[in-house]
Amino acid sequence: MTRFLPYLPVALAAIFWLKGFFVRDGGVGIVNGLVVFLIVWWLFFFTMLPIGVRSQEEAGDVVAGSEPGAPQAPNLKRKMWWTTIATSIVWIAYFLITESGVMEHFMPQSLFS
Repeated sequence: MTRFLPYLPVALAAIFWLKGFFVRDGGVGIVNGLVVFLIVWWLFFFTMLPIGVRSQEEAGDVVAGSEPGAPQAPNLKRKMWWTTIATSIVWIAYFLITESGVMEHFMPQSLFS
């Protein structure tokens, strides 16, 4: 146990430094920003999945052994890029609104005390 004592001040400093990323007194922290970005990204991605998709039956090219309603060309890479662009725009708006303090005017003051 005593061999770890010299590392205790460094570990405590690291914990207090990392605490700022997880526990914020206001604004957008790294973890908060990442979680919001990922949730919005998946929401947009699942919303964009059915856009522009034609089934194999509609295209007239049904692969033997597959479901006729399966998509012919889902264009997942393109949809991922568009999802990332749209999510980035929404996240930047979220960041600007949160950091500007506009939210404090519309929320009850007991939340920010």
